[in-house]
Amino acid sequence: MHKTIPEAFFEAVEKHKNKPALLYKKEGVYFPITYKDLAKKVEIFSQCLLSLGVVRGDRVAILSENRPEWVISDLAIMTIGAITVPLHTTFNPKAVVSVLKHCAAKILIVSNSDLLNKVLLGRKQLKSLEKIIFLESPTLTQKEVLGNQIISWRAIFSRGEKGVAQGEYIRSGGRKYLDPNECCSIIYTSGTTGKPKGVVLSHINFLSNVEAVNEVVPIKEKDVLLSFLPVSHVLERLAGYYIPLCYGATIAYVEDIKQLPINLKEIKPTIIISVPRIFEKFHDKIWDRINSSPNFQKKIFRWALQQKRGTVFYRIADFFVFKKIRQLLGGNLRLAISGGAALSENIARFFFKIGVLILEGYGLTETSPVISVNRERDFKFGTVGKVIPGVKVKIADNKEILVKGPNVFSGYFKNKKESKICFDKEGWFHTGDLGFLDRQGFLTIIGRKKEMIVTSGGKNVWPEPIESLLNNDRFISQSMIVGNKRKFVSALIVPDWEEVEIYFKQNNLVLQSHDKMIKNPTLLEIFRRRIDEKINPQLHDYERIKKIIILPQEFSQDRDELTPTLKLRRHIIEKHYQRAIESMYS
Repeated sequence: MHKTIPEAFFEAVEKHKNKPALLYKKEGVYFPITYKDLAKKVEIFSQCLLSLGVVRGDRVAILSENRPEWVISDLAIMTIGAITVPLHTTFNPKAVVSVLKHCAAKILIVSNSDLLNKVLLGRKQLKSLEKIIFLESPTLTQKEVLGNQIISWRAIFSRGEKGVAQGEYIRSGGRKYLDPNECCSIIYTSGTTGKPKGVVLSHINFLSNVEAVNEVVPIKEKDVLLSFLPVSHVLERLAGYYIPLCYGATIAYVEDIKQLPINLKEIKPTIIISVPRIFEKFHDKIWDRINSSPNFQKKIFRWALQQKRGTVFYRIADFFVFKKIRQLLGGNLRLAISGGAALSENIARFFFKIGVLILEGYGLTETSPVISVNRERDFKFGTVGKVIPGVKVKIADNKEILVKGPNVFSGYFKNKKESKICFDKEGWFHTGDLGFLDRQGFLTIIGRKKEMIVTSGGKNVWPEPIESLLNNDRFISQSMIVGNKRKFVSALIVPDWEEVEIYFKQNNLVLQSHDKMIKNPTLLEIFRRRIDEKINPQLHDYERIKKIIILPQEFSQDRDELTPTLKLRRHIIEKHYQRAIESMYS
């Protein structure tokens, strides 16, 4: 294997020169960038970085949504031996400045004015930052504040094109001599339980994962992926960017997550990579359509769901019912990948019934990221699949998942203490996740070690499985279980307000604003009854939900309550709703 990421990419270019590598939307139309053109842009921008004084080992940060410039920048940075530091666009200004300061970024590539403003607030702290490359057009105020420190992508790229044409720069063929063991990227974890830490990853970390994942879930040259998870997150970067470009597939970018339903129909992807929340929303959207249909259509749909796969009746159901539903996802989807959080088994089975296989996997930023994944012909719902080739997993006595393999990181940047703690004497990386392997080798995740709730009675409660049960209810959009060091378990509930409004209208009940509805006795009784009748009977006595608080608005990334992959930041949510939580135990 012993290659670097640029080597692997340029090898793919030789095989797929004229094939579209990327598709991006501009003025309502998708335009292609071929592998050959992408390679040329990477070569040019690598020279641009050299002209700015970037040398081997320098950190170059990217603060941008998914777009071709992200890929061009990343590959160019690595081509000259520098280190890519991706920043999540959902990071607040304090986090952005903290990461840039901690990694001592020399260059920052930023896409728009709103994101640039996050940097300006702490600009004086960033002593190492020499230049900001701006992809769009800065405001006059931003130009005045930054002066010569800011340079436009168009200007530097144009200068790079001229320099390459005139032979002014040394060609970046030096990529062949990069050390595969060298750090190529520092990814700061999204921090569900504390401050983000910089995960140091090498070319071998990534490429070992590229090859192992592609061995068990192969990408085909004809595949088209629609990219909407942030490429700053390791799952999308590996599975939605490195793997496709190493094996000749095509990546299309959504213009905006709000346009996802439209872009799915335009691109007709064969593969999508997502987090459970997106599948939950599509599931709810499908049922909303069914429930608003005439009675005979509802009966047909429910009849279709009852048919067994492989039978004549299922084929009839698929042709007349499921095929139409799959059009919502573009109509060409051959498989979907889910990661980042636990996927409801019921939702996975529902999509499989309508002809969409969702392969759930598991991993961490520290493992580049994939540890295990279900296969197309070897899967088990409710699990995160079997361990991928080359990776070893063992379960500790306390049920913690331990990992070894070429995909495991070397440590945290400038953090020897944390780096030492997470590895034991035998070299096993302690993931902090708890789980078990069944007899067939399928891995099941129980929960996060740090998120385990211990009641005052000494009972251990895993919040995620209970939250999954709650979130499957048609009236519930989000939930969070609380009860650590308390006598009993309670829940914060975010209603699916559309479903609530439909129910109230159907039953001639008075609708109010969300702020008032959360105290509505009828609504409280609906949730109380559904939890007592549907959720609590599935739980042990000490796990049962005794009290609930209904919240008027969803947990959001804007309020720092969710990570980029929509995991709950529990400590932040508990802080925001401290009074409400205390009221349930007073």
